[in-house]
Amino acid sequence: MSKNSIERFTDRVVDYEKFRPNYPKEIIQILKEKIGLDKKWLVADIGSGTGLSTQLFLENGNDVFAVEPNREMRESLVHHFKTYRNLIALNATAEDTSIESSCVDLIFAGQSFHWFDRTACYNEFNRILTKTGHIVLVWNQRDPTDAFQQEYEQFLRNHIPNYQSVSHKNICDDELRSFFADRPMTKVSLPNQQIFDLKSFLGRVRSSSYFPKEGDENKSLYDDLRLLFEKYAISQRIVFKYITEIYIS
Repeated sequence: MSKNSIERFTDRVVDYEKFRPNYPKEIIQILKEKIGLDKKWLVADIGSGTGLSTQLFLENGNDVFAVEPNREMRESLVHHFKTYRNLIALNATAEDTSIESSCVDLIFAGQSFHWFDRTACYNEFNRILTKTGHIVLVWNQRDPTDAFQQEYEQFLRNHIPNYQSVSHKNICDDELRSFFADRPMTKVSLPNQQIFDLKSFLGRVRSSSYFPKEGDENKSLYDDLRLLFEKYAISQRIVFKYITEIYIS
């Protein structure tokens, strides 16, 4: 993981914590059914950020290593989950987790996976996993069948020069099968959504590392966003639809 990818969310923590979507709680039941997830398993949440994914496993009773190299995001996670004694937050990366070898039952990585050096992190994952351990990758992808999301996607492509280069959409299923190598892969998809008023919609937009901050120099960009919101809003609200994609090895 490069220094640039570690630091790019430093000034986005508040918006990220407030406006990014949660991961559906159904993920826990799916993992119980597919791979036998047990509360006794030791989980490593790699690139844990502010803890949106960590929370799933803490509430399931698992001991969790939350591996997060960005100080501001890690401190937010520690503050939010300070009452949980089953959390260990680590200042480390996917490529060098600092976790003891052969002790982790489940590695989980969410939206952060597309920042990882895949060869280096795969070697590290294999080092820290038990012989029967599992890797699970999950992200919330904006629903490509939704009319608002289609127009919002085109807006990003038209207005944000580096959007496509940093999007997790660049990772296709075949690439993930290659990443998992000799580990069989199962994919499960779930619907997910958020409901935004204009203020929270703009917060969701600002939580993305590629999106410029509000200011006089970006006034027309945000004016166009407001017009897009108004086009689709019903009673001053929009439904921001996702598909949560779960890759289990």
